[in-house]
Amino acid sequence: MVFDAMDEKLFHGPTIQGFAAQLPWPNLQDYASATTPLYHLVFAPLSWLTEHHLPTLRAANLLLSGACLWLVVRCITLWSNPKLGALGGLIVGMSPYFIGPAIRLSTDNAALLSVFATLLATHPTTARSPWRASLWSTAAVWTRQIHVWLLAPILLAGLSAPKRRSTWFLTTLLPIVALAPLAATWGGLTPPRFARGHETSLNVDVLVMSLGILGAYSVFFSPWIIRTLRRKEAKLWVSGIAALGLALLAQHSMPWQDDPTRWGGALWSASARVPELLAIPVTFWATVPLGALTLLAFATHHDRKTARFLSLSTAVFIAANMLSARAYQKYTDPMLLFMLVTFLTAQPRIHRISWVLPGMLVLGLGTVSIFRFLV
Repeated sequence: MVFDAMDEKLFHGPTIQGFAAQLPWPNLQDYASATTPLYHLVFAPLSWLTEHHLPTLRAANLLLSGACLWLVVRCITLWSNPKLGALGGLIVGMSPYFIGPAIRLSTDNAALLSVFATLLATHPTTARSPWRASLWSTAAVWTRQIHVWLLAPILLAGLSAPKRRSTWFLTTLLPIVALAPLAATWGGLTPPRFARGHETSLNVDVLVMSLGILGAYSVFFSPWIIRTLRRKEAKLWVSGIAALGLALLAQHSMPWQDDPTRWGGALWSASARVPELLAIPVTFWATVPLGALTLLAFATHHDRKTARFLSLSTAVFIAANMLSARAYQKYTDPMLLFMLVTFLTAQPRIHRISWVLPGMLVLGLGTVSIFRFLV
């Protein structure tokens, strides 16, 4: 059983059904999902009305995923142009880690809808209302608590708006205040039954996996990344950052063996079939330093405002996921793809042939998704 079917069967379906049976006052002290409860609370009345008719619930979930994808297109369009917006929608939408949660009950895409709405409200070219950013970030945190990282782009928007700085900073309290009662009730950031399996100190496995995933996808954005890394602001750092990526991989004691309770995803599965160097798959020797260099390219983007927004958002997103004991590609894949497409915004013109690579990524992701779900 693939991850999204298992999540629906074991976690999200039972939680929605349990909340529906407890209406009007569902018990939030402990339930069958490791995530915060907003998604399940929204779906509980529909479950009660339809006697938990799974196709109806899946259809509603699909509508949320469609709205999420529309926000991807809207964000990139407003930050760049409609053509790039359409490309961004295709890249994120073709990911099997987006399609899976779209066709089965899952908090992933519902949370991403609120995440993208928050980023739209905090990006330097579209930041207008701090309260809108605060409300969307609160919805994101109450859907998946890991998205507390959204406080960082809200604070950055405040720093960029001196006349309204105090208002922006004040609005960061809302997601914290909203999450606090749940954390107090649970005695942590997850319902008690999941505390041992999901909560941890900083999990470096997540950093390695995130850099690997980012590095693998960066190949399809290499013309823009290489051009950025050749700029004066970046090129002095290239060798050092690449060396740090290799050092992280060499020194980290990540056991390179299958353990589905700790790691998982397409990159991990592919790495099981390649040669090893110092007991580490060569795929990670290549992709981890590439991922580190991609972060450097984010930080030295041609447009300074985009550089600050993109590098900070990506860094805190990865750091927040390091609070989880699980290093699964599904947790970071659509978001890292979105960040890579965002990197293409506010870029100087580049030769048309370069756009073949993102097009190849769309075809590759689409092919993987077709084989995963239809073959």
